[in-house]
This record gives sequence, structure tokens and C-alpha cells, in this order.
Amino acid sequence: MKITCTTEYLRAAALTAERFTGRHVTLPILSHVLVVVKERKIALNSTNLEMGVEYTIPGKIQRTGSVTTPAKLLAQTIQSIHDETITLEAKQHHLVLHTTASDITLHGLNPSDFPTLPTIKKEHTFAVAVPQFITGLQQVITAAATTDLKPELAGVLLATGPHAITLAATDSFRLAEKTIPNTEGATEDTECIVPSRTMAELLRTATSDDGEVRISIGEHQIVCEWNETKILSRLIDGTYPPYKNLFPKAYETTLVVNRDDLIKKIRLASVFSSRQNDVTLAFSPSELTVSTTNTETGQTTSHLPVKGRGTAGSAMFNYRYLLDGLDAAGGKEVSIHLNGVSGPALIQNPSDASFRYLIMPIRSA
Repeated sequence: MKITCTTEYLRAAALTAERFTGRHVTLPILSHVLVVVKERKIALNSTNLEMGVEYTIPGKIQRTGSVTTPAKLLAQTIQSIHDETITLEAKQHHLVLHTTASDITLHGLNPSDFPTLPTIKKEHTFAVAVPQFITGLQQVITAAATTDLKPELAGVLLATGPHAITLAATDSFRLAEKTIPNTEGATEDTECIVPSRTMAELLRTATSDDGEVRISIGEHQIVCEWNETKILSRLIDGTYPPYKNLFPKAYETTLVVNRDDLIKKIRLASVFSSRQNDVTLAFSPSELTVSTTNTETGQTTSHLPVKGRGTAGSAMFNYRYLLDGLDAAGGKEVSIHLNGVSGPALIQNPSDASFRYLIMPIRSA
């Protein structure tokens, strides 16, 4: 195997591949990246057996073949090389990097021992614009659970319907849902639960890409393909909770407030919050008060004008969850729908009904 490519392309591929590697006592090769060179393709593969990536880069192919090398070592080495181009050559089980000023040898393992990335039987395939999909993921992923106590909550629900897909996540304290319309090929009703770690890596990998991402769902697996990248992942077994029943049919109070101003007031109040991360929202149709009292550090109270209707009241929320919802909603203004001290509150952008963020109060205020 021997190729020449730009250092910039190789650096991007190596850094991405490193994030998909794993540590395994009996399978040390999982910490390696597999470089595969075919007649018209140069690909870097890595996997931790839960998810994997194939990252394709352009280059001049002189000899085909394959080689493995420690992913972290390769990434660190490439970051230290400033030549515009670089030549990669396999010698036995070693990878040799040639530049105008340096020759570097990285020891590898037998490439035949590298786990093969699975080929899934594609039962459902659809396409969505990368910016739309990435924006939708960013809006919901923070609501996913961070522990595996309830495995189905440690993922993002991906549901398809007629020409639309829905992304949803919840940790049982808050719930985020985003609907993306006009999705090519999404004609059948199906759903799966994708591990939130897979979705997080997809976000990191695809953030700067345009075009479409093609998503294929098979039995227990999913593959996302766009431009030069393919990400494969297992799916989480189980049934996602019937969360749509959690959205109230009506609300006692509705407020519309400047989003940036509210974020600033909540961040100020968070300085004085307790270990519960609590802030209190007291509201009326004309004013919203954000306050926190802490017997050890002090207290703060801030007032904001609102356009509202309904009854006055108050409720206490986790400020981190509030900020996540406000950040995700976007826009100049945000609407907050409330149901007293114990009912869930809904955060939305008044001009974007495709996103809903539901949050439960901490306790009665």
C-alpha cells in the first residue's frame, strides 16, 4: 500500500476516526485505525464494536493494500506535521509516513484481525438535508439521559412518517421533540432508538457539511452516509415511552418574552442557586420575575416585561434544563406555557411550531 494525499485531509480523517475507537483488553486492535486502499478509494476505518466510521479521502494511489496503526498516535503525529502533502506506505504491519523533511514509522497490527464493519440489510432508507438534521439533533440531544439506568432513554428516538421525520429525547425530567418536514423517501411509519453517543459523534463529524445525509435503518443497526463519511451504529433495544401523551392539552398561562434577556436573568439567578440548581419563575400576564434565594450565599430577583394571558402564579425549575430549552428554541422571542406550581411547562419559539421542549418543575414554589 502506498498513497500520497494532502495533510489537511488526512488530519481530518485521523481525528474523526480516533473518536470511534475503543479500549478492549482482549482486542487491542480496537484502538487502531484501519487504512484501506483500493483502486479508487482511500478509507480510514475505526470501531468500538458499538459504532464505527468509514472516512474516505482523496489522494494519489500508487499501490493498494491495508494497514493498521494506533489511532491516537496517528492523530497526534499528523497534527505535528506541517507539510502540505504526505505519503503513506505500508511495510509489513507498519505504517511509514514520508514528508519532505521527515520519515516516521508507526507500528501496527495484522490488518486481517481488524473487525469488519457490518453491512446492514437496509429496510428503511430516506434522505434529509444535513443542516436540517444537524440543527434538529442539536435541539433535542441535550434532553437525552446520561446514564443507562433506563437504556431506551439514553438515546434519541428517530421516527419517520409520511415525508417527515421526528427526533425526540427525554431523561424523564424534560422532553424535547423536533419535526423535520419534506424528508425525501420517508414514506413509511417506522422508529428506532439511536444511542445518544452515536448522535453526538454524528454532530461533531457533520457540522460543517452541506448536502444530504442518507439514513438507512436495518435490524438492530443504522447507517448514516454523506459526502465522504459513513457512520454505523447499533440501535438500542426496547420501546420508547409514549411521550406524546405528556404534552398537556391546555395551559393556564402563556407568556412571550425576549429570549436573550430571559437567558441573562436565569444565568444571574443560577449564581445563587442551591445544589438543586433551582430558580423560581413568578409570573403574571404582564411580568416575569426570576429569583433565587440561598441561605449561604445570598439572593437575586430580576423582572422582565412579558406579553401574556392567563393566571398569575409561580413554579421552580432546574436552571440548567431551562437554559437548554431556551438555547434550543432559538429566535428573538420565546413563548412559555405554564400550568401552575406542579404542572409541566412548555418552551417554544413562537414562529417555529416544529420544536417543543417540555420541562417539569422541581417542587412547589
